[in-house]
Amino acid sequence: MSEIKYGFCAPIFANPGMLFFRTPAFKKLDWNSIKNTTLLCEKLGYDSLFIADHLFLGKDGDIWECITTMSALGALTNKMSIIPIHLCNNFRHPGIVAKTLSTLSHITEGRVELFYDYGWRENEFNSYGIDFCENENERVSKMAEGIEIIKGMLNNNKFSYQGNFYNIKNAICNPKPYKKIPIWMGETNNPNMVTEIVKHADVFNSMPCSLESFNKKCSILKEECKKQNKNYKNIKLSLETQVLIRETEQEVEEELEKYKSFLTENNSYDLDILEQLTITNPNNIDYNSSESIKKEFLVGTPKQIKHQLDGFIKKGVSHFMLWFMDYPSTKGIELFSKKIIKNNI
Repeated sequence: MSEIKYGFCAPIFANPGMLFFRTPAFKKLDWNSIKNTTLLCEKLGYDSLFIADHLFLGKDGDIWECITTMSALGALTNKMSIIPIHLCNNFRHPGIVAKTLSTLSHITEGRVELFYDYGWRENEFNSYGIDFCENENERVSKMAEGIEIIKGMLNNNKFSYQGNFYNIKNAICNPKPYKKIPIWMGETNNPNMVTEIVKHADVFNSMPCSLESFNKKCSILKEECKKQNKNYKNIKLSLETQVLIRETEQEVEEELEKYKSFLTENNSYDLDILEQLTITNPNNIDYNSSESIKKEFLVGTPKQIKHQLDGFIKKGVSHFMLWFMDYPSTKGIELFSKKIIKNNI
């Protein structure tokens, strides 16, 4: 069995009260808190650091820019892999992304990886004057060209490409990366995207879901691997999820109840998020139900969460992207490290 890795998803936006979306206890964006917590996570043994890529998100739309944040935290850390979450192709020209990645690779001495996607929040595109394309499949096709350009520029002295969306000539991207940059991709709700995942991805990542839903996604991947004559086992599996860990069930319930009082804090721009979560999850989930939340995310005592993790590990998951629901408290981060990462249950 491969080594199991645990990553810290940096809370670069605040979304108080929204139990189903990432930072329900985080009331206000705070750079020093994120910086200090990242350094704590590295000290506690977390393997990776994940940075979301949105232009506005959460309370008041406050969010740090993804690549800028990757660069800053990459320079401050020494061990953790630095990985974007769904880096959006249309937000940046792929040739510039290649150059950025190569630079980040040297800043971090080879710790940067690429999690690439085509974007889905139309409001972000429209507000910033970025082309949303005619439809989803066109965005997937444009992203596919973007990946070809990024790979080509990172692996060739000069690279030219002429496609339907991009045209580059003898582009130079030096110095080359410190080492090979793995490519992450997800989800499985769009068949064209599944084709590109099997074609390009070193790692498939699932957004938060139950074990049953995860199995359905894996089945879709396996079928596409057969079509492309690819070995499914060569694709590593990752799960992005939320965590609420406490020593007792009573403490868990107290935390969940406390977060409900934060609902009055929320005036976010996120009415489209629930719809997207429904699209990417094969099972219908009631995100207003505490019981559904417990099935969907890692919520419970250390033993309960270890049991949930083991279910995904048996299905091949070797990397977990963790959003700690109690942040800015570091209690969950520390308890997870002590009990799960260091196997001290």
